[in-house]
Amino acid sequence: MGDFAIAPPPLLQRAADRIAPASLDVVVSPGVDPVPNLALEDAFLAEVDAGTRGDTLRLWVSGACLVRGPNRSRRNGWHRPEVAQSLGVPIYERSSGGGTVYHDTGNLNWSFFLRRAAGYFGAAGLFRACAGFIVDALRPLGIAAAFAAPNRIDVAGRKVSGIAARASLEAVLVHGTLLVSSDLERINALCIYPPGCPAVQNLAAFAPGLTVGDVIGAIALRARAFAAVSSA
Repeated sequence: MGDFAIAPPPLLQRAADRIAPASLDVVVSPGVDPVPNLALEDAFLAEVDAGTRGDTLRLWVSGACLVRGPNRSRRNGWHRPEVAQSLGVPIYERSSGGGTVYHDTGNLNWSFFLRRAAGYFGAAGLFRACAGFIVDALRPLGIAAAFAAPNRIDVAGRKVSGIAARASLEAVLVHGTLLVSSDLERINALCIYPPGCPAVQNLAAFAPGLTVGDVIGAIALRARAFAAVSSA
């Protein structure tokens, strides 16, 4: 993935701690069907690309499934299709790069849709800034997370989030998973991790009793738009 022609909005100004109160629309999608959820990723990107939607952070949860990138690579994780078939776990394809991730109702997906403009902002910087926003949101919950290059978030040496991206002509999508209380046994059975990837862990292991709703609230509050959260 190369550089993106993007002028960083307030979200990306020197990390993720200088967002203006009305600069980011936070959308919480209520449905858990993976098919329309994945379709909304492409639809939101198209709207930002067309200029009919502003910079947006979408928070969403899907039922149990595997979601893979369009191409397999040794650098990215993948999955065991025979295990998925035996467990009755469907496999879907997304439009962004990267390997395979597992979704269930204990995993929170986060997606930044950002308008491109004049000037260049590297993919590495986008990953770091968007991950930094999530990291900052987790801090008030007592979770000391950190971005780990090139594309994940760790807590105490364990992976809690994987990140991928896709660019269109006028917009960019940066999205990731966030394990809150997922079925780790299933994840380990289904997923093949990329080289050098640490073991996965749930955020609830570091903050007992933590729920997906708690994390949604913390992220929305971090965006200073808690009272203006919409649904789609």
